[in-house]
Amino acid sequence: MVLGSRGRQSAVRNKFLDEDEAPKLQRQRSKSRGRFGRTRSKSRSRFGVRDAPEQANAEEVNKFVQYKKFGLYATEISRVIAIDEIPEVEHSYQVVVKASTVTLNDCYIRRGIWHQSIPVPNTPGFDVVGTIVSMGVEAEAAGYDYGEAVACCCRTGGNARFIVLHYSDLCSVPGDVDSAQAACIISTYMTAYQALHRCKPRGPRETLEGSNILVTAGHGAVGQAVIELAQRAGASKLFATAPKKHHEQLHAQNVCPLPMDAKMWLPLVRGKMDIVIDGICQDGYSSPHQALNYRGHLVVIGMSVIMSDAEVGYCGTPFDAIIQRFKAGFLLSRTTRYFPHEWSQQNPSEWKHDMEYLMELLSRGKIAPKVAKRISLDAVPYYQQQLESGETEGLIVCKPWK
Repeated sequence: MVLGSRGRQSAVRNKFLDEDEAPKLQRQRSKSRGRFGRTRSKSRSRFGVRDAPEQANAEEVNKFVQYKKFGLYATEISRVIAIDEIPEVEHSYQVVVKASTVTLNDCYIRRGIWHQSIPVPNTPGFDVVGTIVSMGVEAEAAGYDYGEAVACCCRTGGNARFIVLHYSDLCSVPGDVDSAQAACIISTYMTAYQALHRCKPRGPRETLEGSNILVTAGHGAVGQAVIELAQRAGASKLFATAPKKHHEQLHAQNVCPLPMDAKMWLPLVRGKMDIVIDGICQDGYSSPHQALNYRGHLVVIGMSVIMSDAEVGYCGTPFDAIIQRFKAGFLLSRTTRYFPHEWSQQNPSEWKHDMEYLMELLSRGKIAPKVAKRISLDAVPYYQQQLESGETEGLIVCKPWK
């Protein structure tokens, strides 16, 4: 990659389809030096963005969701705050947010039961896409430029109008994509793709063609992404557990629906699966592991059954969750434990490669995340509770300028 060339192309390519929802951030054309001692060239002003937070007008006030203590009910402890200060940039990029996700992971973090320590006050928002409006000195050499569309699995901070992101965590987003759909790629589709293609050890020429794949909670966001990507990769047979009301939909997708109760579905698939992707942990991953054939691989992506009703443990994470996490990571054979943010930090080059591949598929119309709700920042606490109660399903995206 030639530094600067990608940034120049981004002026044409990297514009979201819903660009008009955010304010037009105009950079000031000036012969004076910028905040970090670098002269801003007139050629870069053509991107139509700004690099000086202190020049923000009333329309550019930062707005974000925040809670100052962990708690069970999002609507009771969360507040939507508006201030006229934009996050400072030193060695990173300042990004104006176009879309961010609202997920169960945000709820687990808010309740203080996440498996990693998260300080408060905290702003939720696991995934974010937006446009670069300012950068620090060290970030200039990373290859991104003003006005370029980027995506990041940030874990926290996404439900805001502005966010500061480290240059090593960013991935490019191609032009002509819907920002809400792009946000859904980051954790949801990346979890599905890497669970299918990266977690199971296999030869360089081995593909998913002819594979039998089982995903639990196939009606959910990740489950639907697994189905879409597995069919695209040529999987032979797909099985998905889901409540009875979703079976007709799964049939229409050429997927064999199975009941949610592991005691009912295990006899049907025992020893037959090449890949099993489990995000619910109904029985300590026992049934999903028994469903594997002799070369099969289990990918653990969560434990929603445990986390949904869990209370804060002695160290934050519930004790049962700690046990199951240890079991999946160290005791079960042919098993990989997967969490998107951790994977992005441990395997950054692989993460960026796969992310940009999926973004390109989105740009070409080869995949199509189905966004269930597009909400404002003010609605984030309410929809967190809706997700936890099960009253809302699917992909929820926050549009902070809405």
